[in-house]
Amino acid sequence: MRLLALLLLPSLALAQTSSIVQAPLPSRGMTLPPTGAALVDEATALSLNPAGLGFVESGQLFYLHERNLERDSLGDGVFLGARVLGLGVGASMEWMRGRHEPHYRRTSLGLSLGTPTLRLGGAWHGFSSNDSDDVDALDTFDVGVTARPVRALSVAAVVKDLNAPREGGLKVQRKYDLGLGLRPLGERYTLGVDWLFSEGAFRQGQATYTLQAEVIPGVRLGAGVSHGFVSGVPLALQVAATLDTSHLGVTYALGGGEDGTDHVLGVRLSMENYRSLRPSGGVVTMLDLNDMLSGGGSVLMTILGVSEADPFLRLSRWLDLATQDERLTGVVLKMEGLPGVDWGKAEELRQAVLRLRASGKRVMAVLMSVDDMGYFVASAADRIYSVPESFLHINGLAAHLQTFGGTMEKLGVTWDVARVGKYKTAPEQLTLTEPSEASREAVGAYLDNEVAWYERAVTEARKVPVEKLHELWAEGLPTAAKAQSLGFIDGVITPSELDAKVRELVPRGHFNAAYNPRDEREERWGRRRRIAVVPVLGTIAGGASREDPLGFSQIAGAETVVRALESAKSDPSVVAIVLRVDSGGGEVLASYLMYEAVLAAAKEKPVIASMGDVAASGGYYAAIGATEVMALPTTVTGSIGVFYFKPALKGLLEDKLGMHQETLSRSPMADVFDNWRPWTPEQQTAVQKWVDASYDSFITDVARARKLDKAQVDTVARGRVWSGNDALARGLVDKLGGLMDAVASARQHASVPASEELDLVLMGEARGLFSGMSGEPGVRAALALLPGGTASEPLPSAVKSLARELGVNLELMRPGMKAQVPFQLIVR
Repeated sequence: MRLLALLLLPSLALAQTSSIVQAPLPSRGMTLPPTGAALVDEATALSLNPAGLGFVESGQLFYLHERNLERDSLGDGVFLGARVLGLGVGASMEWMRGRHEPHYRRTSLGLSLGTPTLRLGGAWHGFSSNDSDDVDALDTFDVGVTARPVRALSVAAVVKDLNAPREGGLKVQRKYDLGLGLRPLGERYTLGVDWLFSEGAFRQGQATYTLQAEVIPGVRLGAGVSHGFVSGVPLALQVAATLDTSHLGVTYALGGGEDGTDHVLGVRLSMENYRSLRPSGGVVTMLDLNDMLSGGGSVLMTILGVSEADPFLRLSRWLDLATQDERLTGVVLKMEGLPGVDWGKAEELRQAVLRLRASGKRVMAVLMSVDDMGYFVASAADRIYSVPESFLHINGLAAHLQTFGGTMEKLGVTWDVARVGKYKTAPEQLTLTEPSEASREAVGAYLDNEVAWYERAVTEARKVPVEKLHELWAEGLPTAAKAQSLGFIDGVITPSELDAKVRELVPRGHFNAAYNPRDEREERWGRRRRIAVVPVLGTIAGGASREDPLGFSQIAGAETVVRALESAKSDPSVVAIVLRVDSGGGEVLASYLMYEAVLAAAKEKPVIASMGDVAASGGYYAAIGATEVMALPTTVTGSIGVFYFKPALKGLLEDKLGMHQETLSRSPMADVFDNWRPWTPEQQTAVQKWVDASYDSFITDVARARKLDKAQVDTVARGRVWSGNDALARGLVDKLGGLMDAVASARQHASVPASEELDLVLMGEARGLFSGMSGEPGVRAALALLPGGTASEPLPSAVKSLARELGVNLELMRPGMKAQVPFQLIVR
């Protein structure tokens, strides 16, 4: 027998183009369509380079049939590949039959491990034959390595028949394949070069050249040429065409030399989606915002420290990727609640809908049950429809402030307070029976800003005068017919009429309920550079970020945030950092540590602070060290100030419950933090000095970070909250924008070309109860910002809403200086 060189092009078998014109050695197996050692990354990699199995993301099955007219031989092969626990695994069986050759079956098993850019693989091939005892006893082994360090380059080395077995008169020689892949113009065009040679015969090897091209999505062409540089090595040619649908592909390859042709037919079945022929009208999908925003973990998983990525961040990423997806032509928004969303996030969702439209997508909103906030988001759509019995709670905006001073009085609990500024009114929740004039002033100003923003956005979108909106609000609970008559919806439809309305909006669109952006097979080599999103969500405190298992509160832990910033700063793949702040503040020390970590990170890489619904007090403190600070028009921010307060429980525990405590002190300040009795005048003075010094440090840092005069900062500080619009006018933020605007700004500051794809990676997400107790990270939560399956809520949303209405926040009761927003502001 003559030794046959391994094949060259894409993804269907093991031997390369040169094998077409040479007699088969049993160790070779079937001929693949044009590919190379550095190019192959499907289940058929088992035949050519087992390292390529590591790039298979989910289950694949390939069937190949080969007919070689020169050798008058037939071959059939089945190849399986999958990802299991991060390892690429493969198995195959090939049946080779020829007029002048022994019939045999080759069974192969392979394994690949490594990183996304470097994979090492090995394969075993076992043979069985009724025609040849030598072939029947044959076993061979292959090892290979593939490196894809950057988008345009792939290199590989393979040792075939590593054990060089001898069986009777049959000797299998060790062979080598050195491969190079290039993509100078992106993923649509791939060039490959392989040098194939036997042990001790490097100069007598063969060169194989491969070209693969995606003509249009779903249509791929390939070509391969093989030749030697010494006499006696014939020229071999091969061409191939592949038609792909998402889960099925068909390939035909024609090759040959001087004496005959070789035909290969391949069929692919895969769990992952391949780029496929596009329907003429594109894809239309439905996006259920309530479902997407209702992420969370089970109670058990939360306790163990397993949590999903923040649902809003995940939804934002979904919308951003959908905006860039050329397949998508229409979106139907199902509006039935926006859990976890306040006015800042509502503005971000509205802007995301406008970006969808600006990219050429048509958007229809279907109102099932909406309040003013839900309608605010829906108003950005091209068309708005309501079902006949929908609940339209569109009745205007109001703010609610709760105080519990009367409750404390009935319990016999008094509170000692030290604060700076009349607007730092957080302790008033527990000391007053009704909000102070300072609280009313600050909240009233914010509410006026919110109403003005709402009126302008909605009336401009619907092209109606503001008086029509006031008339709608006056209805209280308007009917769908009334909303239509005033111009706020385009029609009332039944569910059975929805398809017709979608066809009107996107005439040739194809509905796909399972659509997901970036759900197609990853063809890119190397890793994308990344932008790290570091969340500061919930009350700021020391230790690790965590969620309580019942879902009442979320803690932004300084330890977790600082670690995440340090990791992002030192990670060479991270080009910029987005600090996502959705926090009303908390402990002063924890806020300061975050601020210092942001400053340190900003010296190495761009850090863009993105403010969500609220980024006030300690949340604002954490943000100001960034390269750029962005807020939404309706973000609650500012509240620059600090306070300390503690309860005096003697009236409750002794007078009402009969408990007695006696304090033996050797210093006038020894019991200053004791919760039994009120402060003495000396203790009140000492604590106030402490608070004054902390406030001075706070405004000093703000003045330095914002490049403002310290006295100027003091005039807008003293606990006063501002809307994002007002904060911009006062120099407290740099510009207006949401999370995706911050990502775009981070890209720009990092000098990343707009054409380069970047990944978003979440660093420093909240952990569960066990990790919170230990202060160490728990089981790592899923990092994906793309949508996944939703899990059950730890508590019913109604219970959590009640807790929020009552201002439940146990972190407020922890000892320590607080920089926290002075009230739980609820605007509905």
